[in-house]
Amino acid sequence: MPGVERIWGQSSKLDVFSQEVIKLHETHDACITLGRRYGFEEEHSRQDARLAVRLFDLTADLHDLDDEYRDLLSYAGLVHDIGYIEGYWGHHKTAYRLIMKAELPGLTERDKQIVANVARYHRGAKPKPSHTGFAALDPDDREAVMVLGALLRLADGLDRSHASAVEALDAQLDGDRLVILVDCPLGCGTEVWGGEKKGRFLGQVLGLRVQVRERLSK
Repeated sequence: MPGVERIWGQSSKLDVFSQEVIKLHETHDACITLGRRYGFEEEHSRQDARLAVRLFDLTADLHDLDDEYRDLLSYAGLVHDIGYIEGYWGHHKTAYRLIMKAELPGLTERDKQIVANVARYHRGAKPKPSHTGFAALDPDDREAVMVLGALLRLADGLDRSHASAVEALDAQLDGDRLVILVDCPLGCGTEVWGGEKKGRFLGQVLGLRVQVRERLSK
């Protein structure tokens, strides 16, 4: 019965989709739980994750990464600062170590390695072959981590004040410039400065000059 087979096929696809959504929620909640365990700054971490994903979408034609990496970037944004539990200095490296030993449902070991590496590179040195965790990734994932780490680094700069000042952002490609336009109802001089500074890595990865500008209201 073709009609029944078609309905059965649609139902099966819906079941798979529902399971994927449930898995995403479980992993997201596990990241929040992990962050709270280590006393993370939740509002800032959520803001960084939100901005990083928005930047991922805005630059999709430039990096050509699929949505699997988008989800992993979001998780990295949520847990990137958990290393503060051991102090500011080297907290990005501490975050890598804590993420790698954490149980995060819905993530394979490969997924967790990517999340940990992206969190690792939200500040500090850029990825190098001499970095053990980075070298352990396969070539495609190393390239993805370069992009994702650079996006998270820029997102972190755009919340320099830890006040969630940026409510919306957009991007424009103008020749060799990638201009990030930010909306901050209460002003965002600090975020513009932080974004300019921490956006340099993304510029190097994409071969563009990254500039951050506050969008002027009409």
